Amino acid sequence: MGQHALHRELETLADTLWAERHVVEYLLFKLITAKLILAADERRFVTPALDEVERMVTALRSAEVRRAGALETVARAWSIHVDALTLAELAERAPEPFGAVFRDHRDAFQALASEIEATAQENRKLAISSLTHVRETIDALAGPPAGHTYTASGRHDATTTSALRLDEVL
Repeated sequence: MGQHALHRELETLADTLWAERHVVEYLLFKLITAKLILAADERRFVTPALDEVERMVTALRSAEVRRAGALETVARAWSIHVDALTLAELAERAPEPFGAVFRDHRDAFQALASEIEATAQENRKLAISSLTHVRETIDALAGPPAGHTYTASGRHDATTTSALRLDEVL
């Protein structure tokens, strides 16, 4: 493959990475939106927010397929196995200005991955907290589950409180 063709393939890969980076940034935006909805306890918007996150995950999978194709082309041009072609390797091998572009992508993807992981962990904590609150509300309305009204020895647990009226809970 000639220099001009390689330049074109590197440009295609760089453009593919820009598109994928945009999808990852939008995924982070959707995760932060979901976090804010969970934190605000706006339960009616949780499902649509999570649907949007799933939509972005699907878009990311498509972007990953496009990236894999572009990487395969560059790997063939350099006669190396595609698995060896990381962003660090691209930054090392590619002529400038592509080396700088691939270094920038590497740094940005690392930062985005860290932010996404931290946000996802916060979302899990908020979701668990919200589910606990829902369970406590249901227990207050209907009383504890039948399994909790007896002790381990099979005796009736007299300390169990009776169900509250809806207006008392709310």
